[in-house]
Amino acid sequence: MNDPKEQSVLLDLDERVDTLASDGDFGALADLLADDFQYIHSTGLTQSKTEWIEGLARLVGQRRRVVGGLIADQHGDVAIVTGDLDVVWNDGRLALDRYVRVYRREGGAWRAFFQRTFPAHDRKKADGD
Repeated sequence: MNDPKEQSVLLDLDERVDTLASDGDFGALADLLADDFQYIHSTGLTQSKTEWIEGLARLVGQRRRVVGGLIADQHGDVAIVTGDLDVVWNDGRLALDRYVRVYRREGGAWRAFFQRTFPAHDRKKADGD
């Protein structure tokens, strides 16, 4: 059963992952990701925690990761968050995706251990533009 308090914690945490990734706060981001974190991008590229964070470093200041439409489902010590992800580039490019991010509770804290992003050609920018 979904606990409303835990759902709120998960939704805030999930949004924070993308904010930290955009801002380049990689120490704080690393703390939210499990050591075995795996990210499968919409392009099919698969990256480990270290590879993803290293790849983000060169993108700081070039674009923002903006999430919306988040839904959290908790199953004991595992939680699944789904949502929309807009990658908004400073040069005007825009990638519209959907994603699933999976968390597990480790030592009382939620840590993401998997993310998969999918192109969402049927949707518009999350803020409604």
